[in-house]
Amino acid sequence: MNSSFNGSTIDLTLSTTDLETRFSDDEYIAGDSKGKTSATCILCKETVWHLKNATSNYSRHLQRDHKVEFDSWSKQAYKEKNNKMKQAFIEESLASPSGTEKYGSTHPRQIELAQMVFKNFIIELGLPLSITEKSAFIHAMLTVDPKFRIPCCRSITNEYLPKIYNQIMNKLKNTCLAAGFISLTFDGCADRRVRAFYAITMHYVDQTGQLRAHLLAYNHISGSNTGENLFMEYDRVSTSFPIGGKIVRLITDNASNNLSAFGELVIPGFESYFISEDDSEDSDYDPDEKNLKLSEGHRPNDDDIQNSFDKQEELLRLPCFIHTLQLVVKDGLNESECIRSPLSKVAEIAKLSHKSITIAEKLQNEKFSIPEAIVTRWNSQFLTVSKVVDIPNTLLNERTKKTELLLSTKDLAVLREFVSIFTLFAEATTRTQAEQSISISLVGPSILAIYYDLENESRICKHTKPLCHALMTSLLARFGGFLLNLEIPVDDHVKHRKTFNLFSDDILLVASFLDGQFRLRWIIQSALPLDTKDRLCEKIKNLVALWAFQLIGCNTDNQDGNATQAEATTSTVDNVLLCTKDICDGGGLTPKRKSLFSYCEAPQN
Repeated sequence: MNSSFNGSTIDLTLSTTDLETRFSDDEYIAGDSKGKTSATCILCKETVWHLKNATSNYSRHLQRDHKVEFDSWSKQAYKEKNNKMKQAFIEESLASPSGTEKYGSTHPRQIELAQMVFKNFIIELGLPLSITEKSAFIHAMLTVDPKFRIPCCRSITNEYLPKIYNQIMNKLKNTCLAAGFISLTFDGCADRRVRAFYAITMHYVDQTGQLRAHLLAYNHISGSNTGENLFMEYDRVSTSFPIGGKIVRLITDNASNNLSAFGELVIPGFESYFISEDDSEDSDYDPDEKNLKLSEGHRPNDDDIQNSFDKQEELLRLPCFIHTLQLVVKDGLNESECIRSPLSKVAEIAKLSHKSITIAEKLQNEKFSIPEAIVTRWNSQFLTVSKVVDIPNTLLNERTKKTELLLSTKDLAVLREFVSIFTLFAEATTRTQAEQSISISLVGPSILAIYYDLENESRICKHTKPLCHALMTSLLARFGGFLLNLEIPVDDHVKHRKTFNLFSDDILLVASFLDGQFRLRWIIQSALPLDTKDRLCEKIKNLVALWAFQLIGCNTDNQDGNATQAEATTSTVDNVLLCTKDICDGGGLTPKRKSLFSYCEAPQN
């Protein structure tokens, strides 16, 4: 047996050479007959005998005669044993079998791939943080780059997330500094546990003329959702970013309106469409009970949100156009009992086509399809109705083969009137929700077009007059301030809603003028009287000139110093008016179907 010591390791390996030189064959035979064997200590050259299959004498000899070397060997053995039992780090487990050297934490390629995993996979695709520890993902990244060290969940949570958060906050603050004018939207919502949250989003136009929107805050509101608390939250966010003196408009809305305008806005007759056959009658879920809780202070109240911002006179609030329009639609649908029966048939036909593959295929063979309706989108339900009406009645009755779903001549007439009445409402909803859409410029032309369309429909419709009347009344009650700006009279008997005066803001007139697709065409080609059109065009021209002076820091009281600029600005606006009138007079467009902005459609050659 041979032993060697290098200061940290003791080698107790049997040496054949030493045995041959120090012991004779007789000694081995004698020891073997007694069941013993021996080894020579390399430290002191002493022969140590012991029983076969046992090494206790070796250990005893080392403890007694070589204490220092034995302690060193024991510590090393203990350390190696712990390393084998210890769970390997993810970096070690990801190491390739060939021992490929990994990138350092500051290597450009390591940073690039780590950002790719965090931004593209976790943020944009919404994958969980644990994806980085899945074996399939690990193997995939080894294929991409074997030297890449995949960050673990703890690294992402403790290092990457705080770093990215600080970077984004710095970018937002720099963006706020660079933006000249900012509009804010303040919205409230609640989660499934009825906890209140609020969101503040900034909107601006960057130096390249592109529309931008960034979320500044999405925080939980603790305690009572009073106006004072809401204003404190708003003030805390607004002071965290350099936006003081830059806010020109504040759009406010509330979660209760969200619920009533979207969550419960179901076209009459479509209630059965959204009832699943698997729904249990004993379900504990009660939407009315939930809505009651949401309206009893668990969500931010509209009055609290709006009144809380009255403390700052320089902020001019505007209500959300799309929500207000939804409320007009809801008011009309509440008075639409005359259309419930045919709409119920349409809902059952649509539901049947979505359940039966045979019916869906037959309709598809005839180049027809019925889109699925969504409970939170009334315009999707409207689209379902319009698509059913477009299908020839004989074909539809032949495919369904159910007498209770047959659409009579009166049913078709009612449905066509329904589609005609809500066509512009649906188009305004879709256009306003489109990405990269300047929604504020759509408000004026949309309201004016819907107003005159309702007037026309109320004269020609036969079966849906109560629906038209309810829609017109709600439109005047909610958007009456804007219509008064256009010199359209509003009956004094119409009850003014909270948004009545807020929509009288002149910015709605100027915003449409600054939008190239409208300019003044939405006024010139409307049904307004000619003298009213002239006065409105002159009014908008003066507003644009006045605001232009304010933007360039002119003092309008100093007529001599600004005569040249005033003449130039007025001349520019006059040229725009002339161009607009030429376009409107020479277009001669005759749209093939009802459209919200038919005057913007290109002429057909």
